This record gives sequence, structure tokens and C-alpha cells, in this order.
Amino acid sequence: MKTIAIDVLLALGVLITLLSVLGMWRMRDPYQRMHFISPPASLSPACFTAAIFLQNGLKPEAFKALVTLFVLVGMNTAVTHAAARALRIAETKDWNPPPDEEVPIHSEDELVMPEQKQ
Repeated sequence: MKTIAIDVLLALGVLITLLSVLGMWRMRDPYQRMHFISPPASLSPACFTAAIFLQNGLKPEAFKALVTLFVLVGMNTAVTHAAARALRIAETKDWNPPPDEEVPIHSEDELVMPEQKQ
């Protein structure tokens, strides 16, 4: 029974990754594709880590897999944000807002108009 659970977890991790690849392939632009980066970087390793815990128990190998899972989940957010920002900069060439756009500096600040160039 334990080996069946391990096999199911491993198959689920692989299936999540394959479905994410298909989802990335079907999306139109890079921003939509980024939504499919998260499952293979968080859900699949969670399935693999659970399988390792089932197979090895509370041994160091299982805890190394758990640390790896936390690193992957934590870095996934930062890498996705950095990639989205890099794409935006590459597309717009100018990170600054247009002159007529109101931009809040901080969430609690009032809206301010950007300085006009003279």
C-alpha cells in the first residue's frame, strides 16, 4: 500500500509538470505563460517530498527534500516577479509612467502628478 501511495505521488508530480508545460504552450503571451511556472515549482516538488517522506521516514534525506521544497517555493515568487519585470522593461523601453498618468508613490499617499519636463 505504501509503494502505491509513493507511485501515485510521483505520478501526480509528473502529471502536474506535464499539464503546466501544455498550458504554457497554449498561452498567447509570456505574461500568461508565467501563470504556469508556479505548479511545477511548488506542487510537483511537494508531491516528490511527500513521496520521499513516505519512503524514507524521518531521515536526513527527507528533511533535505523539505528544505529544497521551501527554497523552490520561496524562489518561485521572486523569479516570476523578476521575469515579469524584465519582460515589461524589454517591451516598453521606458519604465517611467507616461506624463499624464497619476501614480501613487506609496499606498497610503495621495496621487501625485509626475513632474513635467520643460
